Order: sequence, then C-alpha cells, then structure tokens
Amino acid sequence: MSAHAAASTPATLGEPSREIHLESLLGKRVHDTAGHSLGRIEEIIAEQRGLDWVVVEVLAGPGAMVARLLEISALLPFAGLLQRSVARHRIGWHQIDLSDPDHPRATVRHDEIEHLTSGSS
Repeated sequence: MSAHAAASTPATLGEPSREIHLESLLGKRVHDTAGHSLGRIEEIIAEQRGLDWVVVEVLAGPGAMVARLLEISALLPFAGLLQRSVARHRIGWHQIDLSDPDHPRATVRHDEIEHLTSGSS
C-alpha cells in the first residue's frame, strides 16, 4: 500500500461513500460506544481481493504499537517479553464509525472487541 492509500468508508443511508486517507487515521485515539478509550490506531490491515485492496480491520492500543516495533526489532532477545505485558484490540473495519475521521469510534462495546494476546495476530 502506498503512503497515500485511501479507503472507502461505508455510506449510511442516503449518504455517498467517502474516501479517507488511511495514514491520517494512524495515531488517532478510538473509543467504544460507552466512551472508553481503546487506545490509538497503530496498524491498519488490508487484504487483496482480486485487483483491489480492502481494509478489513485496525489494531489499536499500546500492544499494537509494541507489536509493530517488535516486527522491526525481532532480533532483540527481550522483545517477546514486551508483547505479553500490554493489551491490543482487533477492531473490524465494519465496526469503525468514521463520520468524524478526527475522532474515530467503534460501533460496539469494549467487551465485544477481540482482545489479542501474546503470539496472536
């Protein structure tokens, strides 16, 4: 994906689809429906479907950032210990409300979001 990748957001009834530059979402804090912080968006996951790339989920929380850093520094002997100590959340793209891209919100509660543990991706 290029540095200027864009993703279409699902349109609500009567509203046209919009494009959002994915890099603008990185680092944005995301909250659940109750207003609880799930952490910052650290990674955006896309899959290739035919000739298109489709965003399927985001990873948020301090554990997502640590996991991303660990991929870069996989040769460090203590790296695996860091990943166990922090939480990260897998939020489906269909579970993200981007009506205000500066304040993304999950459309579900914290307990309905997949929480990743050490060794899962």
